[in-house]
Amino acid sequence: MIFMRQADPVARRQSELRLRVGEHLDAGETLHAALWVARESGLSTIAKITRWEGAPEGLLGFGGAGPAASPPRALQGTAAELDRHLPEPAAAAALALTEARLLLFAAVAGSPEARPPGLRDRLRLAGRRMLGRVEPAPLPRLELLWQCPRTALAAVGVSDPEGALALGFVDGSSLSVVAPAMLAVPFAEAARR
Repeated sequence: MIFMRQADPVARRQSELRLRVGEHLDAGETLHAALWVARESGLSTIAKITRWEGAPEGLLGFGGAGPAASPPRALQGTAAELDRHLPEPAAAAALALTEARLLLFAAVAGSPEARPPGLRDRLRLAGRRMLGRVEPAPLPRLELLWQCPRTALAAVGVSDPEGALALGFVDGSSLSVVAPAMLAVPFAEAARR
Protein backbone atom coordinates (compact mmCIF):
# COMPACT_ATOMS: atom_id res chain seq x y z
CA MET A 1 0.00 0.00 0.00
CA ILE A 2 2.86 2.39 0.76
CA PHE A 3 4.23 1.77 -2.74
CA MET A 4 0.94 2.82 -4.33
CA ARG A 5 0.93 6.12 -2.41
CA GLN A 6 4.42 6.96 -3.63
CA ALA A 7 3.84 5.98 -7.25
CA ASP A 8 2.83 8.63 -9.75
CA PRO A 9 -0.95 9.11 -10.12
CA VAL A 10 -1.10 7.57 -13.60
CA ALA A 11 0.67 4.37 -12.55
CA ARG A 12 -1.49 4.15 -9.43
CA ARG A 13 -4.72 4.54 -11.41
CA GLN A 14 -3.55 2.03 -14.03
CA SER A 15 -2.82 -0.43 -11.25
CA GLU A 16 -6.32 0.11 -9.81
CA LEU A 17 -7.88 -0.37 -13.26
CA ARG A 18 -5.95 -3.62 -13.76
CA LEU A 19 -7.20 -4.87 -10.37
CA ARG A 20 -10.83 -3.99 -11.20
CA VAL A 21 -10.59 -5.71 -14.60
CA GLY A 22 -8.92 -8.71 -12.95
CA GLU A 23 -12.10 -9.29 -10.94
CA HIS A 24 -13.81 -10.30 -14.21
CA LEU A 25 -11.17 -12.61 -15.68
CA ASP A 26 -11.55 -16.36 -15.94
CA ALA A 27 -9.26 -18.62 -13.90
CA GLY A 28 -5.82 -18.65 -15.52
CA GLU A 29 -6.62 -15.74 -17.86
CA THR A 30 -3.94 -13.03 -17.95
CA LEU A 31 -4.57 -9.34 -18.44
CA HIS A 32 -2.17 -7.84 -21.01
CA ALA A 33 -3.43 -4.25 -21.18
CA ALA A 34 -6.25 -1.98 -20.00
CA LEU A 35 -7.11 1.68 -20.50
CA TRP A 36 -10.00 4.14 -20.44
CA VAL A 37 -11.60 5.10 -23.75
CA ALA A 38 -14.33 7.50 -24.83
CA ARG A 39 -16.54 7.67 -27.88
CA GLU A 40 -15.27 11.07 -29.00
CA SER A 41 -13.10 13.98 -27.87
CA GLY A 42 -13.63 13.11 -24.23
CA LEU A 43 -10.22 13.02 -22.61
CA SER A 44 -11.51 15.42 -19.96
CA THR A 45 -14.33 12.90 -19.50
CA ILE A 46 -11.75 10.18 -18.89
CA ALA A 47 -10.06 12.41 -16.32
CA LYS A 48 -13.37 12.86 -14.49
CA ILE A 49 -14.25 9.17 -14.60
CA THR A 50 -10.85 8.05 -13.37
CA ARG A 51 -10.61 10.93 -10.88
CA TRP A 52 -7.10 11.95 -11.89
CA GLU A 53 -7.65 15.22 -10.06
CA GLY A 54 -4.76 17.62 -9.97
CA ALA A 55 -2.98 16.01 -12.92
CA PRO A 56 -0.43 18.41 -14.40
CA GLU A 57 -1.63 20.39 -17.42
CA GLY A 58 -1.29 18.25 -20.53
CA LEU A 59 -0.80 14.98 -18.63
CA LEU A 60 -2.40 12.24 -20.72
CA GLY A 61 -3.78 14.93 -22.99
CA PHE A 62 -6.16 16.21 -20.31
CA GLY A 63 -5.21 19.85 -20.82
CA GLY A 64 -6.95 20.39 -24.14
CA ALA A 65 -10.13 19.61 -25.94
CA GLY A 66 -8.76 16.36 -27.36
CA PRO A 67 -9.11 15.15 -30.92
CA ALA A 68 -12.17 16.09 -32.89
CA ALA A 69 -14.73 13.36 -33.32
CA SER A 70 -14.60 11.60 -36.63
CA PRO A 71 -17.65 12.08 -38.84
CA PRO A 72 -20.36 9.50 -38.23
CA ARG A 73 -20.29 6.54 -40.56
CA ALA A 74 -22.16 3.32 -40.90
CA LEU A 75 -20.34 0.65 -38.93
CA GLN A 76 -20.66 -3.05 -39.61
CA GLY A 77 -19.60 -6.31 -38.06
CA THR A 78 -17.64 -6.52 -34.83
CA ALA A 79 -16.93 -2.76 -34.85
CA ALA A 80 -20.67 -2.06 -34.89
CA GLU A 81 -21.21 -4.46 -31.97
CA LEU A 82 -18.54 -2.70 -29.94
CA ASP A 83 -19.86 0.74 -30.88
CA ARG A 84 -23.37 -0.19 -29.68
CA HIS A 85 -21.94 -0.85 -26.22
CA LEU A 86 -19.78 2.26 -25.90
CA PRO A 87 -21.26 4.78 -23.49
CA GLU A 88 -22.50 8.17 -24.62
CA PRO A 89 -19.84 10.82 -25.31
CA ALA A 90 -20.13 12.21 -21.78
CA ALA A 91 -18.95 8.88 -20.30
CA ALA A 92 -15.88 6.69 -20.54
CA ALA A 93 -15.41 2.94 -20.63
CA ALA A 94 -12.50 0.63 -19.88
CA LEU A 95 -11.10 -1.49 -22.70
CA ALA A 96 -9.07 -4.53 -21.68
CA LEU A 97 -7.07 -7.13 -23.56
CA THR A 98 -6.20 -10.64 -22.40
CA GLU A 99 -4.66 -13.53 -24.29
CA ALA A 100 -8.18 -14.77 -25.00
CA ARG A 101 -10.55 -11.78 -25.13
CA LEU A 102 -11.09 -8.09 -25.85
CA LEU A 103 -13.40 -6.72 -23.13
CA LEU A 104 -15.32 -3.47 -22.63
CA PHE A 105 -16.37 -2.35 -19.15
CA ALA A 106 -18.42 0.50 -17.70
CA ALA A 107 -17.83 2.02 -14.29
CA VAL A 108 -20.73 1.22 -11.97
CA ALA A 109 -21.87 4.50 -10.45
CA GLY A 110 -22.84 4.39 -6.83
CA SER A 111 -21.24 1.03 -6.15
CA PRO A 112 -22.53 -0.53 -2.93
CA GLU A 113 -19.21 -0.19 -1.11
CA ALA A 114 -19.18 3.55 -1.74
CA ARG A 115 -21.08 5.89 0.52
CA PRO A 116 -21.80 9.54 -0.10
CA PRO A 117 -19.25 11.83 1.53
CA GLY A 118 -20.39 13.50 4.72
CA LEU A 119 -19.33 16.87 6.10
CA ARG A 120 -16.42 15.30 7.99
CA ASP A 121 -15.18 13.62 4.79
CA ARG A 122 -15.40 16.88 2.81
CA LEU A 123 -13.52 18.82 5.52
CA ARG A 124 -10.82 16.15 5.71
CA LEU A 125 -10.44 16.21 1.90
CA ALA A 126 -10.23 20.02 1.86
CA GLY A 127 -7.52 19.90 4.54
CA ARG A 128 -5.51 17.30 2.63
CA ARG A 129 -5.78 19.35 -0.56
CA MET A 130 -4.40 22.38 1.25
CA LEU A 131 -1.49 20.27 2.50
CA GLY A 132 -0.99 18.64 -0.90
CA ARG A 133 -1.81 15.12 0.33
CA VAL A 134 -4.90 14.22 -1.64
CA GLU A 135 -5.62 10.55 -2.06
CA PRO A 136 -8.12 10.11 -4.90
CA ALA A 137 -11.25 8.09 -4.32
CA PRO A 138 -10.95 4.43 -5.34
CA LEU A 139 -12.12 3.50 -8.80
CA PRO A 140 -15.68 2.22 -8.88
CA ARG A 141 -16.54 -1.39 -9.66
CA LEU A 142 -16.69 -2.35 -13.33
CA GLU A 143 -19.50 -4.02 -15.21
CA LEU A 144 -18.74 -6.11 -18.30
CA LEU A 145 -20.61 -4.60 -21.27
CA TRP A 146 -19.18 -6.49 -24.24
CA GLN A 147 -16.52 -8.99 -25.23
CA CYS A 148 -15.17 -10.77 -28.26
CA PRO A 149 -12.45 -13.35 -28.82
CA ARG A 150 -9.00 -11.83 -29.15
CA THR A 151 -8.66 -13.65 -32.46
CA ALA A 152 -11.34 -11.28 -33.83
CA LEU A 153 -8.93 -8.35 -33.33
CA ALA A 154 -6.75 -7.96 -36.43
CA ALA A 155 -4.93 -4.68 -35.82
CA VAL A 156 -4.57 -1.87 -33.28
CA GLY A 157 -3.15 1.52 -34.17
CA VAL A 158 -2.50 4.70 -32.23
CA SER A 159 -2.62 8.26 -33.46
CA ASP A 160 -0.11 9.95 -31.18
CA PRO A 161 -0.27 12.64 -29.75
CA GLU A 162 -3.99 13.00 -30.53
CA GLY A 163 -4.87 9.89 -28.59
CA ALA A 164 -7.03 7.97 -31.04
CA LEU A 165 -6.99 4.18 -30.72
CA ALA A 166 -7.99 2.45 -33.98
CA LEU A 167 -9.27 -1.11 -33.69
CA GLY A 168 -9.44 -3.28 -36.81
CA PHE A 169 -11.21 -6.62 -36.79
CA VAL A 170 -10.78 -9.73 -38.95
CA ASP A 171 -14.23 -9.22 -40.50
CA GLY A 172 -12.89 -6.03 -42.09
CA SER A 173 -14.73 -3.65 -39.75
CA SER A 174 -12.92 -0.93 -37.80
CA LEU A 175 -13.62 1.65 -35.11
CA SER A 176 -11.64 4.50 -33.54
CA VAL A 177 -12.05 5.59 -29.94
CA VAL A 178 -10.37 8.34 -27.95
CA ALA A 179 -7.79 7.21 -25.39
CA PRO A 180 -4.89 8.86 -23.54
CA ALA A 181 -2.00 8.52 -26.01
CA MET A 182 0.57 7.55 -23.39
CA LEU A 183 -1.63 4.58 -22.41
CA ALA A 184 -2.86 3.72 -25.91
CA VAL A 185 0.68 3.05 -27.16
CA PRO A 186 1.35 0.24 -24.61
CA PHE A 187 -2.14 -1.15 -25.34
CA ALA A 188 -1.35 -1.32 -29.07
CA GLU A 189 2.04 -2.92 -28.36
CA ALA A 190 0.39 -5.58 -26.17
CA ALA A 191 -2.13 -6.30 -28.94
CA ARG A 192 0.70 -6.91 -31.43
CA ARG A 193 2.32 -9.58 -29.25
